[in-house]
Parts: sequence; structure tokens; C-alpha cells
Amino acid sequence: MFEFFLRVFRRQRSAAHRSDLPRARRNLRALGLYLVAIGVLHIVAMMVFEGLSLGEAAWLTATTATTVGYGDMAAGTAAGRWSTVVLIYLGGIFALGKGAGDYFDYRASRRALKERGRWRWNLQDHVLFINAPSAGADTYFETLLRQFRETGWGASRGVLILARSWPMGLPASLEELGVVHVDGGAETTGRLEAADARSAAAIVILAAEESNPVSDAVTFDIASRLVEIGVEAPMVAECVDDLNRERLRRAGATAVIRPMRGYPEMTVRALVAPGSESIIENLFTRHGDECVRYETPISGIGWGRLATALLLGGSGTAIAYARAADGAIVTNPLPDDPVHASALYLIVKEGHEPSGEAVGRSIAGAMAGQASS
Repeated sequence: MFEFFLRVFRRQRSAAHRSDLPRARRNLRALGLYLVAIGVLHIVAMMVFEGLSLGEAAWLTATTATTVGYGDMAAGTAAGRWSTVVLIYLGGIFALGKGAGDYFDYRASRRALKERGRWRWNLQDHVLFINAPSAGADTYFETLLRQFRETGWGASRGVLILARSWPMGLPASLEELGVVHVDGGAETTGRLEAADARSAAAIVILAAEESNPVSDAVTFDIASRLVEIGVEAPMVAECVDDLNRERLRRAGATAVIRPMRGYPEMTVRALVAPGSESIIENLFTRHGDECVRYETPISGIGWGRLATALLLGGSGTAIAYARAADGAIVTNPLPDDPVHASALYLIVKEGHEPSGEAVGRSIAGAMAGQASS
């Protein structure tokens, strides 16, 4: 019951701010016309009561209204002075007070709409995230976006999140990363348009519930809706059930990944290096390629020669080794780096895992070749 009344209160507050903004804009426009009218009336009064020319009257009005007061010209008649008091002094003070109030109302309404995700941002070439993790959304996006900002493609790119997770505003940690949001879901075309989906550089559809296969149906509907409104940007979609992967691709997803809340780098890779997410994801499954550790001492051979000998010998692709001195893992060394290792890490194909003896023979052959050269 409490949550129901809280939602009603939030909707009423949001609606109030939406109605305040147009009113504040109208008030500011009316104020501008009011000031113009005061200026025109004062110019006419100076021409009639003081006998000034149009230019002289406009100059006197401007210097009086701005309180500059050069003293080269002033109203001399009683009618001219009372016109200045009524129009410029009293009318001006009223206008300044009302204008200040209207301006602050406008700024407050605008700020509230932005904080509550009701602002139309009009972004271009941004990354649009649709949905948010059901738990730990702040931490997930903070980790993901920090990694995203470290890439050349995402360093300064706009980021917009369309989700219902922050009806009262984004946390400061996300705002500091340059994130804005639109409150709501993607079940309507209106919210997708409010999130500037058509002009996005890339779109990521997160699973509504990362462990519930029903989420795939929601993702399918969102992907289809994006295609219907003419979105042409690459679309990364999370898929809970592997059986639904092809359906999501047919719906318009250009990349399909598993929800991996503890590894947001997967999503970053799918954005900045399309296709690499499939390589990484393959290593997380029990089928396909595997990363295997082979306990074998290696001393002094260059990494390029070692990796070539292993590949040509059918032993797999070398990606790292455990340093003999301290056991630290060295990944992707340079070709000329000498290898002093206690263990070797290879990417091997399922069903074609080489034996330790086969790997040892490949290493021995590489070392003998280096010695002979």
C-alpha cells in the first residue's frame, strides 16, 4: 500500500514539474513583451513631454533603465519625471522581481525534469542502454561505464539509460561519468523516441531479469520495436536462454550475449570491438574452446618462436605463461620477450586437447631450433 501511494506521489510531482515548465516559459516571454512595452511608452512620453527626438528619447530611456545615468540628459518637466517614476522605476522594479522569480521557477522545473528522467535530451551518436539490472544497477553501470570511458570510442561519447530504476534521479557516481537517463520502459514508441533511439550510435538491451528466460520475450519485443521505428544502429542484446539467440538476431540484434553482471567488460567489448564478445564468451562455456594450463618448465626461448612451434605442432594457441620466478601470469608477451616459465596457458579446441607430452615435444623442438640458429 505504501509503495502504491509513493508511486502516485511521484507521478503527481512529475506532472507538476511538466506543467510548470511551459508556464515558466510563457511567463518569461510575457515579461520580455512587458519590458518592451514599458520602454516604448517611456520613449513616447519623453518625446511628448520633453520634446526630445526619437534617438534622444531612446538614449534617455536606455540610460535610465540600466541605471547608468550619464547626466547628459534628464527629464525636466513634471509629467516627464512622473512618467519615468511610474514606467521605469516602479514598473522596472516590478519587472525585475517577477522576472527573477519566473527565471528561477524555470530553472527549478527544468532541473527537476532532468533529474527525474522526463527531459528530452536530443542526443546524437550516443550509446543507449535499455533496462537496468534488477539488483545492483548503480554498481553495474558505474563499473561498465568506467571501462567504457577508457576506450577511444567511448571516451567522450554521450550515454543515456532508459529504465525505471531512478525515478528520483541518477546517483552522483553515474552523473560524474556523463550519464543521463529517461525514466520509463521501452514498451512504448514514445519512450524510445524520448531516448533519441533513432540517432544513437549503438543500443544495448539488457535482460529485464538476468536469470529469467521470460526476459528474452521482452528483449525480442524491444528489438522489434526499434527496427519498426527505423533504428539502424548496431544493437547488442542480452539473451538468457541460448535457444532464443537466433530469434533475437532475426529481430534485429547484431550481437547477442549472455547476461554477465559480474563481467560488464563483455558488453563494452561488444560495443567497441564487435565480434570480440563471441571470442570471450566462448571461453566461459564448457563447450568449444578452452584455456588449459600445462605444467612445463621453459627457459630462455623467445615468445614468438615458442607460440609458432606450438601452433604448427597442433598443440593450440599460446596466450600466457606463469613466470618461473614468482608465478605471476604474463599474458600476450611481445614476440622477442624471453620466456622463463613454470607453466604455459594454451587455447585448445574441445576434443583436440594435446597431451602434456605433445606440448613438451613442441617446446623442445622450439628450443632446439633456437639453439641451432
